[in-house]
Amino acid sequence: AVVSTQSTGAEKEDIIVFMTTMSSSLEVKKKCQKISTVLASVGDTHNVIEKDISVSGGLANMREVLKDPKVLPPQLYSEKLGHLGGYDKFENAVEDGELMAFLRKEYEFQG
Repeated sequence: AVVSTQSTGAEKEDIIVFMTTMSSSLEVKKKCQKISTVLASVGDTHNVIEKDISVSGGLANMREVLKDPKVLPPQLYSEKLGHLGGYDKFENAVEDGELMAFLRKEYEFQG
């Protein structure tokens, strides 16, 4: 039997989080963990897909998708809206109480 968890027919947005589990940087690991923790709260409106860039070709794939040859994880991306931003923009949106605006690419980052 197929059980649907969809509510009121609205499709969930896919949010891709390019992150890493293999970083030697504790700071990067903490940033990835914080994004995962915060995004768990939007599970009713968004599908959060974590892509580990430490797998073979992962970093090159992230940079190709985001069209930035120097970008580092963590980064957030929407199939529908494009690159949402990195950790600093995400963190500022959360602190400003604007997480949903950030996920709709409507958050203006002053930084």
